[in-house]
Amino acid sequence: MKSKPSTSKPDPDLAKWCAALAFQDVCDVVPPGWKTAAEIAKMLGLHSSTAQRHIRAALAEGRFECQKFRVKVGQRSSYPVPHYRLT
Repeated sequence: MKSKPSTSKPDPDLAKWCAALAFQDVCDVVPPGWKTAAEIAKMLGLHSSTAQRHIRAALAEGRFECQKFRVKVGQRSSYPVPHYRLT
């Protein structure tokens, strides 16, 4: 079964809609002093799960603060990644 050709007129705002919905991979600039859990683990020479346990305890005690920044993860698009810094 063949489809019929479209007889509708093209939308004059189509280009505007496409531009507004275009994917924009925006990364945040991480300020100095903020580190990811992986960076903290490497810096301390700990396994990542051990570092995460210590980070959670420090957050609960108020020794660290956490904020998410959008950063490029591997070759994929940017994701919000938790970063930590000493308070």
